[in-house]
Parts: sequence; structure tokens; C-alpha cells
Amino acid sequence: MYRIGVLTDKKNNGETYAKMISDYCITQKLFPLLETYQNQEVFFKEIQSNVPDIVLLVLPGVDGLNAAEHLHSLFPECGIIWCSDLDFSLHAFRLRVEYFFMEPVNELKIQEGLKAWFRSEKRSFK
Repeated sequence: MYRIGVLTDKKNNGETYAKMISDYCITQKLFPLLETYQNQEVFFKEIQSNVPDIVLLVLPGVDGLNAAEHLHSLFPECGIIWCSDLDFSLHAFRLRVEYFFMEPVNELKIQEGLKAWFRSEKRSFK
């Protein structure tokens, strides 16, 4: 079972993004454990014992950059789908983020990020 984390600065957004991920995974016959976080400090503390396989990171500006860099430094094997309001595409490339896109967040972009992660690790959907 895959463990997927969603880190955003707004609770309602996190729940919406988690539902988008869940809906997509169900169509692929996957049932991951989804956890949402709105606080970076809590997120990084909790994942010390339960490292997610992949994280959807939706934080504004430098908060997102800092979170992506910190996550990558702690758990380089953890996949990252990163959405930002600023163009950090070069940073995303340097960090080998699976998928980077700029706001607005939509279901298709999240799905593309998940597909890229599965392809990059040669995971199967079944």
C-alpha cells in the first residue's frame, strides 16, 4: 500500500487535493493511505516514523521551496509533486522532483504528477 502525504497551507484545500488523489487512485484500483497536513513542523515531525512514498506539496513562495528542499534532504527517495505560485522549475529540476507545476491546482495536473511518479519508479498500477 502506498502512503501519500498532502502538505498545504489551507485545510480545505488539503482535503480537496486528497479527494482528487483518492478518486484517481480508485480508477487505477489503488487504495493508498492519504494524510493531509497544514503545518510544516507537524508534517516533518510525523513523517519521521511514517515516511510517505510521495508528497503533494502545495505551499506558496519560499515556503514551498524550503519544504521541498528539506523533504528531499531528509528522504531523497520520497517522491514530490510540487505546485507553487512562483516559478521554481529550475529548483524542482535540481531536486529531481517528479512533477512541478504552477498554480492553479487542478485534477489533471495532480494526475500527471502521479503518472510521472509511477513511471519514474517503474511502479505498476496493479
